[in-house]
Amino acid sequence: MTSYDQVRRLLAEVPYLRAHPGVKVSEVATTFGITSRQVLKDLNVLWMCGLPGRLPGDLIDIDMDAVEGEGVIRLSNADYLSRPMRFTADEATSLVMALTAIQELATGELAGAAARAAEKLRRVVPQTGDERVAIQLASGGSVVRDTVRRAIESKKRLRLEYDNASRGETTHPVVDPAVIEVREGIAYLHAWSTTPGAWRIFRVERIAAAEFTGGHAEDHGDPPRDHDWLDEGTPQVTLDLAPQAQWVVEYYPTVNTRSLSHHVLRATFRVGYPDWITTLLLRLGPGVLRVDPPGVSGEARRRATQALELYGSL
Repeated sequence: MTSYDQVRRLLAEVPYLRAHPGVKVSEVATTFGITSRQVLKDLNVLWMCGLPGRLPGDLIDIDMDAVEGEGVIRLSNADYLSRPMRFTADEATSLVMALTAIQELATGELAGAAARAAEKLRRVVPQTGDERVAIQLASGGSVVRDTVRRAIESKKRLRLEYDNASRGETTHPVVDPAVIEVREGIAYLHAWSTTPGAWRIFRVERIAAAEFTGGHAEDHGDPPRDHDWLDEGTPQVTLDLAPQAQWVVEYYPTVNTRSLSHHVLRATFRVGYPDWITTLLLRLGPGVLRVDPPGVSGEARRRATQALELYGSL
């Protein structure tokens, strides 16, 4: 944390504390995303702040006995800081862009709430400049996206045409769609697949088509929220890529990338499905100069050898 960060937080804390007299230290910490120890440090700074003159009557008054004894904060003599800070144009633009993304993918009341919030923000901060910023999500075509959204809202069953990159095939699952979730700029559909009768996750941009089956979606409860498909605990694989293979970093989400030389790019991917990395290695072939951990390439090597043997027997 820098002193700039602390000053910005202090200017926000004062109107909050004036609006919540007697608030607990722990509640302030939760609201501002800091520790209780940091709240106490902030109070000790505020205690020495005020109007020019620096006389006792000019300084912000904090009941430190209540803070130390009861764990509550009572602040006074800070009427000149009664209003919270206004958003800067950059902050407002960031919020408008985030709300636009939510509006594009959300369903039901959430989509409407995002639209209303964005419009209010544009009125309050008219110089947001969001028209100068483009937002791009990997969320598929608008026709597919709208069909999926309507199916979720109306609780209808869908038949998808899905290009499964990890298996290199196109499938046509019948699903009861539940919710769209965005991870790292990529939209995923959580849906109950009637075959094999379990929750599945579909990358929305790989849904080539979606059509209503005419049936109603059944109630399967809420989709599980403990997926590790792109979480920090998901296994990672690092590839050193030659120029002809570097297109993959534009197509698949990466943990990080780094140029090793003028021609070699090192990229780290999260791998939710082992077959995905095997298929990718086979597809890239000599464009992959190094694999870490090395054992990951074993299955791709085995399949390649098997294919060559079959080719040689012809």
